[in-house]
Amino acid sequence: MPWICEDGLAVLLADEVAPARSRILASESSGSSRLFGSLQRLRRCVVGDVRGFSRARFWGRTPASYAECMTDVKRMLRAIVAIVFFTYIGQFLLNAAIAPLSRALGLAEWHMGAALSLAAIMVTLLSQPWGRASLSWGRRPVLLSALVLALCAGLLFSLTVWLRTAALIPAGLAASGIILARGGFFGAAVAAVPPTGQALIAEITPDEASRVRGMAAFGSAFNVAAMVGALLSGLLAAWWLMAPVYATPVSVGIALVIALVTLPKSTKREGRVKPPKMSALDRRVRPYLAAGFGLFFAMGIVQICIGFVVQDRFGIAPERAVLPTGLAMLGQAAGAIFSQLVLVPRLVWPPRRLLRVGLMVVVLAVAGIALSSLLWVTILCVALIGIGSGLAGPGYNAGASLKVGPDEQGSVAGLLSATGGLTWVFAPITGTALYGVSPLAALLLAVGAVSASAGVAWLHPEFRSNRWGERLRSRFKRRKRVGRD
Repeated sequence: MPWICEDGLAVLLADEVAPARSRILASESSGSSRLFGSLQRLRRCVVGDVRGFSRARFWGRTPASYAECMTDVKRMLRAIVAIVFFTYIGQFLLNAAIAPLSRALGLAEWHMGAALSLAAIMVTLLSQPWGRASLSWGRRPVLLSALVLALCAGLLFSLTVWLRTAALIPAGLAASGIILARGGFFGAAVAAVPPTGQALIAEITPDEASRVRGMAAFGSAFNVAAMVGALLSGLLAAWWLMAPVYATPVSVGIALVIALVTLPKSTKREGRVKPPKMSALDRRVRPYLAAGFGLFFAMGIVQICIGFVVQDRFGIAPERAVLPTGLAMLGQAAGAIFSQLVLVPRLVWPPRRLLRVGLMVVVLAVAGIALSSLLWVTILCVALIGIGSGLAGPGYNAGASLKVGPDEQGSVAGLLSATGGLTWVFAPITGTALYGVSPLAALLLAVGAVSASAGVAWLHPEFRSNRWGERLRSRFKRRKRVGRD
C-alpha cells in the first residue's frame, strides 16, 4: 500500500492539481497590474528566491517553460504527499496500539491520555511558530528538522518500551518516557508538517481551483495514512504487540529520506528580519477559524465516543465492539478520501461552497448518530462525517490561504493547524466527561458545535455572495426598462 500511495496516488494528485496552461496564460493578459506581478515573480526567480522558482515558470510563454513548470509541480506534490503519508503512518501506528500497550506495560490509562493531550497541546502551541520559521529558514530545513525530531521521538519511545518489557525500569519512569516521547517530542515534530506542507502547496498553486485541489491532495494523504496506519497496526499487533512501536521510527525514517532526496534546497532571503505574525482575531481569517473550530470539535467528540456508543446503545460486548468501531472509523477515513480525491477535483467548487456543503453534511450525520437506533445506520453516519469533512477541509484551508499574501502563508497555515490541535485538547475530555453523565448530551454537544460552524459559514458576510443581489437588481432594471417602453 505505501508504494501505491507514493507513486500512483501522488501522480494522480499532481495531475489533478496542476493548473491548465490556457487558464494561466489567459490570466496573464488581464491587465498591467498582473503583468507587473509576473515581472516581480520573474525577478525573484532570477535572483535565486526559491519561493518563486515554479511561479515564474508558470508565467512563461514557451511550451518548454510550461513543461518545466508542470514537472516541478508534480515532483513537489509527490514529495509532499509521500512525506505526509509516511510521517502520519508513524503517528497512527502508535495511536492504534497505545491502549493495549498501556495494559501490557502495566501503566494506567491516564498515562496514555496524558501523552495524547500533551501532543495536542504541542501542536496548538507550535504550529504557527513552525509555519513562520518555514518562511525565514526555508521549507526544506524546517521539514528536515521536524522529521529528525520525530525520528528521535520514535526511537526514544521504542527504547522506553523495550526497557520496560525487559523489567529494567519501573512503571513510573516508563510512563514519563512515553509521555515525553509521544506527547512532547513527537507532538512538537508533527506540528511542523501541516503548516509547512500547506504553505508549500500555496506557493506552487497560483489560482483558486488548483489551490483547492492541492489542499484536498494534502488532506487525502493524511486520511490514507489513517486507514493504512490502522490496518497495518492491527496486522502487526496480531503478530507481535510491540511491532507497531518499533515500526514507527522506520516509517518516519522513510519520510526523512524522501525529504532529503526530493525537496529542493532553500535559499535564504535578504532584507527580512522576521516573518509576519498573524492573530486568530485577524479579520481575514477569523471566519474560517470559527467555521473550522466547531467542525473539528464535533469530530473529536464523535471519534472518542463512537466506541462507547456501539457498546452501550446496541448492547455489544467490548471484545466484539472492536470490529464495528473499526469499520466506522475506516468508513470515515474512506469517505474523506472519496471527497478529496473524487468529489473536490470534479465539482470544482469555490472554497465557500465546499465549506458550506461539507458542514451541512456533517450536521446531518452527527444528528443521525445521536438519533439512530440501528448499528448500520450509525456506521453509515460516521462515514458521512468523513464525506462532509472531506469537502469542508479543502474549503477551510484553501479559503483562508487565498485571503493572505505569500509572506503570510506559513503563519496562516500554522494558525489553521493550531485550531484543529486546540479542539483535540478539549474535545476528548469534554466528550467523555459529558458522556458519563448522559450519552445523548455528548452527541448533542457535537451537533451544536458543528451547527454553530455551519451558521458562521452561511451567515457571516465573508461567506456571502453578491450574485443573488446582482441578479435581483438586473431583473428589476429590465422590468423597469420594459415598463418605460
